[in-house]
This record gives sequence, structure tokens and C-alpha cells, in this order.
Amino acid sequence: MGLDISAVSQIRPVDIPEGMERWSDEYYDWESENGYQLWSIYSSPEFPKQGEGLPESDMVDAEGESFSFRAGSYSGYNEWRNDLALAAGYEGGAENVWNRVDSDGYTGGPFEELINFSDADGLIGPIASEKLYNDFIKYEKDIMETIDWWYLKMVAEKEYDGDSVKWFKSKYNDWKQAFNIARNNGIVIFH
Repeated sequence: MGLDISAVSQIRPVDIPEGMERWSDEYYDWESENGYQLWSIYSSPEFPKQGEGLPESDMVDAEGESFSFRAGSYSGYNEWRNDLALAAGYEGGAENVWNRVDSDGYTGGPFEELINFSDADGLIGPIASEKLYNDFIKYEKDIMETIDWWYLKMVAEKEYDGDSVKWFKSKYNDWKQAFNIARNNGIVIFH
């Protein structure tokens, strides 16, 4: 078990024919005949900021780019997310972000919308994806420098080995690509 991520762009609402049961043989035939790449929309009420900019429909077709990757096991993803928070300057890591958002709301800090989000399911819409993509671009140099310091053991509180550096940087680039795609009227889906 683990966390898989899919990103798609150029979504548009799709209505399923009345009386058709979702995920039935008839549904899959209809989807295939129409050339759809359908995605179920679920915007968590616990994370409304991440769902901004989504259509009112509960199903969408994606006509643009798509990209998928494995974010890791649930514990591996949580460790990566915590390291992202630490590298972005949040003392106390992801927990610091969760506590800040709970008390002050989102402040526009780097990566808040990703760090303070489900580690299992849900989706992030185009508005938060635009902000997160810009964070991944703006802070990349500083984040990578911090990761290198961890590898070079220049920070006593955190040390990385070579495999950890490769893993972190690989996932950083995957997330950056996903948000780049989704910022174009798309979504990043956690599944």
C-alpha cells in the first residue's frame, strides 16, 4: 500500500447518462466509446483551499496532459513531506505547518497547501496547483542546498545518505511536474 499521484490538465465537467450505473460494464463501454479519460471529483471539506477552482460536477474528463507517479509508502511520503517542511524552514517540520494552519489559517507560506493535506486521498485543484508550482520553482535552489547540507552532514539535527538525497530530489521533481500540469485547469489526484 502507498500513495499514488495522478495529475491531469484541461478538465471539463461530464454528465453520465441518466440511469447508468458508475463503474459498470455499460459505463466502461460508454467511457471508451466517447474517448473519455474520466476522473471522479472529490474535494475534501477539510481542505477547501485545495479545492478552489474546481467545477461543480462530480465527474470530469481530462483533455490535456497527464502524469502519474508513486509518492511512496504512506510512511515514506509522510517522511518526505516532513523533510520538505524542514528544508523549507518550518522548525518542527510538517507538524509546525499543521499547527499554524489550524490556528492562523493559510498564510501563503511555501508548500502549505501540500504539507497540510491528506496523505491518502483527495485532490488539489488548479488554483492551489498554480501556487504550489510557483513554490517548487521559487524555493528549489534553497531546498536543494539544504538537502545537500544534510548529505554533507553540515546540519547536526538532520543527516541524509546518498539514497535519501536521490529519493528526495526525485519526488521533488515529480511533485513539481504534477503541479505544473494541474495548474492548467487541472487537478492533482491522491489515490
